Amino acid sequence: MIKTLLAHGSSDSAHGAQVEALAKHVSNLIGEEVRAAFLSDERLPAGSVVLPLFLGAGKHLSEDVPTLVAASGATLLPSLNEYAEQLVTMACNQLTRESTRIHALFAIYRYSGFEPLVAAIHSANSRCSLVATASLHSEPSLTSVLNRWQSDGVGPITVQPMLLFGGHTLGRLQAMIEDASATDVLLAPVLSECDGFAALIAGCLKAQS
Repeated sequence: MIKTLLAHGSSDSAHGAQVEALAKHVSNLIGEEVRAAFLSDERLPAGSVVLPLFLGAGKHLSEDVPTLVAASGATLLPSLNEYAEQLVTMACNQLTRESTRIHALFAIYRYSGFEPLVAAIHSANSRCSLVATASLHSEPSLTSVLNRWQSDGVGPITVQPMLLFGGHTLGRLQAMIEDASATDVLLAPVLSECDGFAALIAGCLKAQS
């Protein structure tokens, strides 16, 4: 049975390339056909099982994804946002590989709809010297938290994008870092570039097979 990874999609080609590469990697891990798909697709592979690659709850998950899956005669699996704890653990493992003495700022898309992800981040606050969250589209914003940490003498700062793939949203995040007064800031990779991400996705698919 075909497995489908359903992503949001973007006009930025980097996004699509990363989703396609992930599908190929996961296919190799589970020994089954895995395809990439996007919300803009008119149909998904008929009879496939679909894993939505979304970190937050909202209209896409409640309306757009179920409608597309039903129209395609496919089967919908629980979305990736139900694996918030595993995703945060993976990110923390990557961040603290060399040392736990880091100041980690987790950048999320927004707070509304992303509550499980925020809760998982705060439950992992003992993994680093300092942990906080900031938003790209609400308050406290990434720029404001960076400015506050700079005025408090906190540094160096590692910003962990809680984004699955590159694209325009990552560009917005980078611009917000540039707008901040903080100078000693390291940008960590997006989640799909973290070690163990493809294995986590493979595990999600096998758990539902």
